Formats: sequence, structure tokens, C-alpha cells
Amino acid sequence: MASSLGDRLTGSATLRITSDIARLKREGKKVFNFGIGEPDFTTPRNIIDAGFNSAIAGKTHYTPSKGIFELREKISSKLAKSNGIQASPEDVIVTPTKLSIYISVLSIIEPGDEVILIEPYYLTYPDIIRLAGGKPVPVRSNSKFDPDFELAQKYVSPKTKAIIFNNPVNPTGRVYGIEVVKKLVDFVARNRLYLISDEIYDQLVYEGHPVSPASFSEISQMTVTLNGFSKSHAMTGWRIGYMHANSDITAVADKIQQATLTCAPSIAQYACLEAIDDDKSVAVMRNSFKMRRDLVMRILGKSKRLKLNKLEGAFYAFPEYDLDLGSARFCEQLLSERQVALTPGYVFGGQGEHHARISYAASEEDITEGMSRLVDYVESYR
Repeated sequence: MASSLGDRLTGSATLRITSDIARLKREGKKVFNFGIGEPDFTTPRNIIDAGFNSAIAGKTHYTPSKGIFELREKISSKLAKSNGIQASPEDVIVTPTKLSIYISVLSIIEPGDEVILIEPYYLTYPDIIRLAGGKPVPVRSNSKFDPDFELAQKYVSPKTKAIIFNNPVNPTGRVYGIEVVKKLVDFVARNRLYLISDEIYDQLVYEGHPVSPASFSEISQMTVTLNGFSKSHAMTGWRIGYMHANSDITAVADKIQQATLTCAPSIAQYACLEAIDDDKSVAVMRNSFKMRRDLVMRILGKSKRLKLNKLEGAFYAFPEYDLDLGSARFCEQLLSERQVALTPGYVFGGQGEHHARISYAASEEDITEGMSRLVDYVESYR
């Protein structure tokens, strides 16, 4: 009999949606897919060439488990310059993006420990915590999706070990500035918690200025900072990112990486030596996403049955709809009747119910048609 672990995990809703989309396409239908959270751009050619040339040069072997020193050195410089984090290359681990979350949680908690999640949260956080033997503790945010740390304080128990913080936010598109981050810093310091700060979208910001919690000395030694190249440089398939923490945590994380992955893909690491210096490609993609963001807000703003907070970063919208339908059923009907694929809000926590996530990493033509179909659907629903 297979392990009961599968019974405790929910799996990926976005991957399930992908199979439904594939079925409709086999039936010859055009599907407007806003469900998958990845850029629709191809990795920039200069980055591809860097990876290709490294492979031709024979750099296809194991690297040090933490990653090649040249990349860790560049990452530490980026963290200092862009994030205000004083980082040593020795405290940086190059590791695939989602795996960095899992390794971070494993490096911090013991079985039975609790980890606070601010709703709505990235849908995989709870499963990662459960895989590590912990218990996810969701805490609702306010109507603008700002964290409510007074409410969060009521959920702190002797078993509370950490909090995961995502900025910019998947799925809401919020960007937290200095005011919110200071409250987070006070909360973490007061309760002596670890903080896992997921900053994977920090280069895709259109309004406001995200602040890295680890730049505050009060909690710098208690914070694990996660980032990578998947979203900013359209490198999701390269499976490459990084984490930074104090030496005690990275020592454990390095052992976990040695026992599982061994090291991040060598070719991807050498490609990232080019990517980390390529601000121009990031700016081009960011400007394109900003125009798409504006288009989404303009079209959805035509509906009186959709409520949408301002979208400040990442490439997601998270509208609330005024229909008597759960989010799973809402998305099923929208896909079946209008061929528009969204991710149901319930997978991002209880506060996500009666919402749906829209990934506007799509062409302007598809956004125009798909969002118009969404507006027509909600306005005509009886």
C-alpha cells in the first residue's frame, strides 16, 4: 500500500486545470488560459546562449552543493545592492525555486511545529509545511489583503515556529512597502519566530517599493530570503533560484540539498551568471506586463459584479465576483461555457473563496478576448 502522505496533500490546482485545457483543445476549442503562473516569454537569447555555451565547454558535471561560487558571489552582491541585505556567498544556496521553500521549512521546523500563513497565500505553502511534518496556520488579511498582525498574534502558540511572507504577492498582486514590513518585523521579533520571505516577484513591480525584511537588523538572523530567476527572466523550465539565511540554517539546508538534489543544474547556474546582470531584458518584460495589467484592470472595471484591488506587482489579478457560486464551480463553468481558464480562489486559502486568480502572462489579444468573456459571463449570470 502506498504511503498515506498523499492523503494529506492537496496537489496543484493549476496542473489539474492544465489537463482540462488539454481536453478542450483536443476537442478543437480555443482556450484562453490564464491559469498557469509563468511568463509567456521565452528565456532571453543571451541567457540561452550562456547556458548552451557552458554545456559545449563541458560544464555539464556536478557543482558544489551550494552552487558555483561565481554565482553565489553575484547573488550576494545583488542582495546587498537591491535588497539591503548583507550577504556572504557562503550563506547563499543555489537551488530550484519551489524546492528552496521546502528546504527552508525543513531547515527550521520540527514535526508538529506550526507555521503561520497570511491569506490569500501561494497555494503550495500548506503542502510544503505538511511534507516537513508541520501544521499550516492560516490567518485572514483585511479587505485590501494587508496582513492583520493583531489577528495573527491570536494564532501564536508555543508550537508556532515561523511565518511565511510573500511580497509581491501571488495571488493578489499586492506589493507591501515599508509600513507593512515594519509591522511584520515587529511581529517576528516580538514572538521570536523565523521568517521565510518569498521575494520571487521582486523585479516585477509597477506600483510601490517592496522592502526585504532581512534588511532590518532586528530580524536579519531569523530571516530566510528566497528569490530566483523563473519569473523575472522567464526561466521557469531551468528550475533555478536561491536562498539566503544565517550560517546555522544554510548548514542544515546544504545537508538537505546534498541528500536530495545534490546540486542545482550546472548549465542553469552558468546561464544565471548572464541572467543576473541582464536588467534590460527584465525591464522589457516588466513594461509589457504593466501594459497587460492596465488592460486587465480596464476591462474588468466595466463589470459591476467584479471587485478588484489595484494590481501593484507580479502578473496576477484576484477579482472577487458577486455570484452565488463557489470558486471551484465558477471556474469549471467559465471554462466549459466560455473557454476561459482561471484558478479557483479557494486553493489560496479560505479567504480566496468567491475569488479567482487571473495570470495575465498572455498576449494582449488573448487578454482582451478572455477578460471580455469573463465580464460577459458574470454580467449575464442569473
